[in-house]
Amino acid sequence: MSKLGNVKLRKNSGAVIASRALLNLIEGANITITATDDSTGDEMDITIASAAAGGSIVVRKNTGADVGTQPRLNFIEGANITLTIADDAVDSEVDITIAGPAAAESVWLDQFFPYPQADAHKGSYAAGLLTDGENSTLYQTFIIPDDITTITTAVAIVIAEGTGNLYWQCDTAMSACGEDFETHTDSIGADVTAVTTDERECIDISDALTDATAGDLVGIQFIRTGSNAGDTVNANVYYLGILIQGTV
Repeated sequence: MSKLGNVKLRKNSGAVIASRALLNLIEGANITITATDDSTGDEMDITIASAAAGGSIVVRKNTGADVGTQPRLNFIEGANITLTIADDAVDSEVDITIAGPAAAESVWLDQFFPYPQADAHKGSYAAGLLTDGENSTLYQTFIIPDDITTITTAVAIVIAEGTGNLYWQCDTAMSACGEDFETHTDSIGADVTAVTTDERECIDISDALTDATAGDLVGIQFIRTGSNAGDTVNANVYYLGILIQGTV
């Protein structure tokens, strides 16, 4: 080996440790050394890189016993859960957002009929009478609760005293304070629902409330077209009111 003179070595500007003709660079824990012969610069290029420490994370659930110790966590979306994971280089962290479904609220809305009916009940239930063989209209007014952001379900509740096909239709109007009372109108044309004697039936009228928003005053006309030959209930039907479910 050609001797070009010894190289003095010291660490962190301290005292000289040794003077030798050859340096041996050794990779320590979590260190990678790359040595390249740079003939252009007449030098040896030494790159010292720190590898990831790879420390383990201890995981437990609900402050209980340790579940495991691993260098990596795997987040799995369960039913009705959404995970959003983002690498936050600014704060040197990984941001994890765990979101559940929007809360659902069922609301039973009071009914207001504009005229009294002697038979305005079915058993112990207050109800409007939809007479057999006639075109009967019942009116209801209610307000969409302020905390409902989206209506997911709206049903009219009826109880029939016979079994068969009930023909009906529904008209609605919606408005907020300071608006024309029929700012929004909607309807469901002639429709049919199979009913069974003394069973509570839920008739979907969601399509008649597509423009309703929180705080709106809503007016509903629920019409039984009992004169239709296809109406085969052959008995009176009682309208109990509206059930609305939405997200809050």
